[in-house]
Amino acid sequence: MKKLIARFACAALALTLLAAPASALTVPEALELLEERYYFDIPESAYEAGSLDELFQQLGDPYTFYMSEEEYEAFLDAVEGEVNTVGIGAMIRFTEEGLLVDSVVSGGSAQEAGLQAGDLIVAADGVSCVPAQQSHRDLLVGEEGTTVKVSVLRDGQTREYTLTRRALHIPNTEITLLESGVGYIDCNSFGTDTGKTFVQILEENDGKVDAWVVDLRDNTGGYTDSAMDMLEGLSGPGHYFYYQVRGGGVGSYERKGEAVTKKPLIVLVNGESASASEAVAAGIRDTGRGVVIGSRTFGKGVGQNMLDETTNPEYFDGDGLKVTTARFYTAGGSTTDKIGVIPTLLVDDAYVEAVTAALTGGDKETSTLCIMPEAQPFYVDPNADSEVLAALMEAIPPQVRVYYRGGAFQECSAAEAAAKMGLDYDSRWFSDVADSRYARAINAMGTYRLLGGTAPGVFSPKEQLTRAQLCVMLSRVLNVTWNGPSRFDDVAQDAWYAGAVNAMAELGLVDGMGGGRFEPGRPLTQEQFLTIMGRMARYLNFAVDSFGAVFEEEDVSLPLSKWTALEPYSDWARSGVAVLAWGREYALGEQSGDMLFAPLDEMNPSAPILREEAAAGMYEVLWGLGILP
Repeated sequence: MKKLIARFACAALALTLLAAPASALTVPEALELLEERYYFDIPESAYEAGSLDELFQQLGDPYTFYMSEEEYEAFLDAVEGEVNTVGIGAMIRFTEEGLLVDSVVSGGSAQEAGLQAGDLIVAADGVSCVPAQQSHRDLLVGEEGTTVKVSVLRDGQTREYTLTRRALHIPNTEITLLESGVGYIDCNSFGTDTGKTFVQILEENDGKVDAWVVDLRDNTGGYTDSAMDMLEGLSGPGHYFYYQVRGGGVGSYERKGEAVTKKPLIVLVNGESASASEAVAAGIRDTGRGVVIGSRTFGKGVGQNMLDETTNPEYFDGDGLKVTTARFYTAGGSTTDKIGVIPTLLVDDAYVEAVTAALTGGDKETSTLCIMPEAQPFYVDPNADSEVLAALMEAIPPQVRVYYRGGAFQECSAAEAAAKMGLDYDSRWFSDVADSRYARAINAMGTYRLLGGTAPGVFSPKEQLTRAQLCVMLSRVLNVTWNGPSRFDDVAQDAWYAGAVNAMAELGLVDGMGGGRFEPGRPLTQEQFLTIMGRMARYLNFAVDSFGAVFEEEDVSLPLSKWTALEPYSDWARSGVAVLAWGREYALGEQSGDMLFAPLDEMNPSAPILREEAAAGMYEVLWGLGILP
């Protein structure tokens, strides 16, 4: 067990991890509850609030709010994710081209008529649905037994259907056994029994499939216990979730049961996958149990408690208060707050299903292409469409192994495999870094779209980096920005770097230069950069942060050789350098490995930091903490 993580005792905390955004509860009562439970500091202005709406507006936390009895009932229904409705049986989303069918519901008339995911409903009862909006969705629902005529665009052709509205029950977790031997489980939320239902599905069907695909796209979360049950069924025993409460105490969720399946696993996510679904995706990522495919997730790294008549009968009678009570961390001790979960393969949303089908549609005997993320070989469907293969190749970072078979499988780069297959694809690698000692790290960051170049496909690795430029880089990596007034006199509100500089200052990763100035154009030195990277590592991982705090208190025992290695650095820089050099070893129990872009004895604290060094330094932190594969 990891050293510092193992020191924290487990505790029971029933968190609801749901992304969500108008009494009987009074403002003084609400403040009393917040003072007991709320994770963040309560601003002084909140104590002047004249209403609950004003109080929660002053908090500025979108996840802490009051609900009337009716709103609370609706909220609980949303968490459970079970839907009883009347309609045609199609899950749709609004697009500029029409109502896009995401999926069809078993037993609905849309399924019977042959509608498919990817179809566009462009008209309903003669009313154009282009561009789509809520009123067009309302045309598809109505009284049970009535019909609606829809025009559906597929492959450039319009087809007409008459669909009957039916009563439908839509569970939050469903399985489909695909002809390719894949068990596809679609999970829309984490309700009370979702984890148990999921494990039951695995138990009943594992012998029928060769691989599992778990779809957590658009899953905004729910109950932590259900998410942990899912991870237990997929990965077996372990600590998959940690939470830090007000005052700094840390607890964890532990699972001791054996995994139900050891089959290859793919987890699908997108920008609306949040909270509990992020905990599951990150748990799979952190343990190397499977491959995560899709786009970067929402980034909700805080959990809430529900306060109601069960927990506080003296305050509530059917109504409820949702309060942010903890910041949560994944199996590896890192947060998903703001940064989200970065998938193993960052695939554009439009291609996720097709790429997944291609990865699971081939076999060792007939495939000419093999992709091996997380040491799990995926033999690509030899009949996959070239556009789908191009989307796959674009998403492959340097650290994922690629094999192409002419006679026998031979390892090659994604670009080499694409050339052999005659594929034209938009590489996310940079054209001018091949000679850099940090090329692998730079191209990995580019593949995950965590770096921008100085021109399309160009990174300019040898250029020096200014303070403002680094903030822009970090803002992109951490997925944060700032829209309020500037914190510095020399950072204009409309400057291209203003949002990034102020966001990094708000997180405590960068400081001003005194006198209200930031000096955005000033070049960074290596020790300044390492200090900021050390702070970023502490922000992202609670165990590393604990090591940093102990080091600052001069309560850590380091060999003399390590203290000697810190002597060239300024006093203010030593903590950050120590975190990068030995944080994994001391905090996470790693036997070796640091989070430095070069050996410590090769660095020059006063030398300017170059763009290639900064890219490599950020990658080493993200890789060292398990955030990137």
